[in-house]
Amino acid sequence: MYVKLIDPRKHGKTAYHNEGSCQKTLNYLVHEAKKGKGEVDIFFDQERDNLGPGQVQLAIDHNTKGLRARQEKFFSLIIAPSENELRHIKNNDQLLKDYTRQVMELYAANFNLKDGIKLRSSDLVWFATIHLDREYRGTDKEVLAGKAQVGGKRPGLHTHLHVIVSARDREQKLTLNPGGRRSRFNLMQWQMAAGQQFEGQFHYKALEQEKLKPRQRDASRDSGRAKRITERIEALNLLLPKAERLDVERIRQIAVNREYDKTFYRSLKRLEKVAEEGLPLGHPYHLLQTGREKTTGRPRPGLSVRHLLQEVQRALQPGKHRPLRTEEIGEREGSRRGEIELE
Repeated sequence: MYVKLIDPRKHGKTAYHNEGSCQKTLNYLVHEAKKGKGEVDIFFDQERDNLGPGQVQLAIDHNTKGLRARQEKFFSLIIAPSENELRHIKNNDQLLKDYTRQVMELYAANFNLKDGIKLRSSDLVWFATIHLDREYRGTDKEVLAGKAQVGGKRPGLHTHLHVIVSARDREQKLTLNPGGRRSRFNLMQWQMAAGQQFEGQFHYKALEQEKLKPRQRDASRDSGRAKRITERIEALNLLLPKAERLDVERIRQIAVNREYDKTFYRSLKRLEKVAEEGLPLGHPYHLLQTGREKTTGRPRPGLSVRHLLQEVQRALQPGKHRPLRTEEIGEREGSRRGEIELE
């Protein structure tokens, strides 16, 4: 089973652009679907079939309350069974719809929210459509060997599904980003659960090549990582008052505990930027451990005067020091471990 979160910056920058209306994405999905069936009312959701692109656009584009102008408004997913899996269910559209609805239940439940809140698929705004074929691309070995033409249909079964899901829940109270912090949404966990769902739902035994396997971290590079982190912390400490300087060993241990993941490095970069601006670091160890800033509502002793002077400086120079919103910490662009490449 192949399940993927599409990154518009890497795959389909125009077709899957998701910081505005979903119209271009829907136009692409309808165009590709019409090649196979010649139909327009091709979408379905948790309860309904035969939905048109106009209904989908209205629902997605009007479910953006609370999102900033340049923030993602929706996300695109691909669910693509292998040829063996498709044969097992006789390439049946209704079974694929039933399966997709279960996968979106798993998607909703995979979000780790405050106070132990658990979502259901019915809490989301999502729609899916079935595509029958895949086409050759210019980089395919068959095209390079002159055995196929770009745009030609690949032989065999290639039925797959495209899902478009709003970045806000149905009540427009929660922002749901499957490409953000792993502690908030573990992408690999969802991908693996989707494969297991197919096996259990259809009594299928997956082949090894059909299973998603977690990538193993290359531990041989850890000594180099630790050395570079030490150098960065020592350079950062030169920018800090003596009382605020960071414990190198403690931070190296945090890096080990987080397995040198992207969130750790993003948080470290954030601390370096704050130090360069001459601002107090706040709770640096908490940020490095969790990827989130910790706010107490109470200024730290000994920093109030310094902080006030900095606030005056920032007020006199608007725009020079633009603070990063807390919810953006650890959610910068980059590939995710365990996310298989689009084929």
